[in-house]
Amino acid sequence: MKKNINKNIFKVLLIILSLSIFLTSLTFDAFSYEYQGVKMMSSLSCFVTGSLAILGGGTLEWLIWLANPLCLISIFCLIMDKNLASKFNFTALILAISFYSWNSVLASESGTSGKILSVELGYFIWLASITVLTLGTKLYFRKYSEIKYTE
Repeated sequence: MKKNINKNIFKVLLIILSLSIFLTSLTFDAFSYEYQGVKMMSSLSCFVTGSLAILGGGTLEWLIWLANPLCLISIFCLIMDKNLASKFNFTALILAISFYSWNSVLASESGTSGKILSVELGYFIWLASITVLTLGTKLYFRKYSEIKYTE
């Protein structure tokens, strides 16, 4: 019984920690780029408009944004004790890390690219939220996989 309580506490704390870090990331800038002058892209703007990037020709930008719904799906899988959560998290982490190697991003709907000048704190905090969720989920299933809920 005590292990079931610990299992639930670990799961809830992991989700709260990851979501708290994610929400914190939204308050910072994600990156700066050059397009008709230096522009900053806030993490909140990336999050809100990222789903629409594919409509303006930003297929790669949209793929990076998919890390967000993948993490949400993994949280639901984690809540339901499905080990599939680890696969969703790992995929999200790979997508998020891959952005760091980019040299340019879609800067306008016309398809013009802008050179990335710097990656800012918001990106790294966002990456930390995904990393915490990925490592925490892996640890959760390693530590609690044999424990089944009992009444």
